[in-house]
Amino acid sequence: MVAGQEPVCPSSAWISFGNSCYALFQGTWESIGDARDLCKGNASGADIVSINNKEENTFILKSFLNHWHGPEYISLGMFFDADDDVFRWYDNSNVNFTNWMEGEHNVELLNTCACMHTRSGGWKKMSCEQVPLTGILCETAVLYEKKYLPDNKVWTSTVVILSTVIMSVAAALLWFLYQRRISSGTRWTVNNSTTQVPHSDEVVLIEEENEYIA
Repeated sequence: MVAGQEPVCPSSAWISFGNSCYALFQGTWESIGDARDLCKGNASGADIVSINNKEENTFILKSFLNHWHGPEYISLGMFFDADDDVFRWYDNSNVNFTNWMEGEHNVELLNTCACMHTRSGGWKKMSCEQVPLTGILCETAVLYEKKYLPDNKVWTSTVVILSTVIMSVAAALLWFLYQRRISSGTRWTVNNSTTQVPHSDEVVLIEEENEYIA
């Protein structure tokens, strides 16, 4: 799974596991080619299921037991390539895991496909003309939907802007208090000066009054 992203399947009919989505379609198809067309028609890049490890095999087995309740056998997207004498997956992924039932290693390989027993998870070899096609398990690569996570650059810019605003408000408040303090000091000085220094008319009256008394 990709960090910070949600797995997304083509529709609610599909369930996700690892990097793939899976859907079981019930019905009857005449050939492997028809089954592959069904998968491709329901999701871009889809094909008949390929199983690449034990964990995936276990997941599919549990899904049949607990969720799908499909047919006893399903076809796997595997065929025997007689030219190279090896098994291959239709989706071109590497065959790096198998889960053959006991005795299947000695089965004739010409025109051979593979199917899975949905009650045990074991694989069985079978003629490609006889593989079960009453239930098709399709697989496609999972898509990812990015979760909303704040971009680091956006988050940094937001912090810088908020810090600048706070500092500006703080500076303005300090300047206001400073100006207010200066203004208050000036008014106090003027008031004291007015109280202590008499006007010239008052000085004249005081001098005349002193002469009269004398």
